[in-house]
Amino acid sequence: MPLIEHNKFSIDLIDNNFISLVINEGETIEAEDIHEIYAGYKLLVGENDYVVAVYANPFSSMSKKAREIAANEYSSPKRRKVALISNNLSHVIIVNFFINVNRPKTSIKIFKNEADAHAWLRT
Repeated sequence: MPLIEHNKFSIDLIDNNFISLVINEGETIEAEDIHEIYAGYKLLVGENDYVVAVYANPFSSMSKKAREIAANEYSSPKRRKVALISNNLSHVIIVNFFINVNRPKTSIKIFKNEADAHAWLRT
């Protein structure tokens, strides 16, 4: 299956319209990276609806501007669900804050394990 590699992240097509985004350990996703991520999504799924499993590795993060762009500029009914997979308490706190402040149109949930995240994304 196609794999898009970047120095900060990788994007893979797990299944039909099921995308995996892995943020590399210690990397911060900035505003310019968000544009590259969404270009990668489009390359993999075209104009189809899709879901995303985001793997946030230890010490990885996303800038405030990148979060705002993801929530507003790339808000799309084609992005049906996003599952963040992380055991990191700081990731959980930041994502919960992001959800409450930005109120993204896409359904977003946080999971501690991949199996539960994938099961939710497939429903």
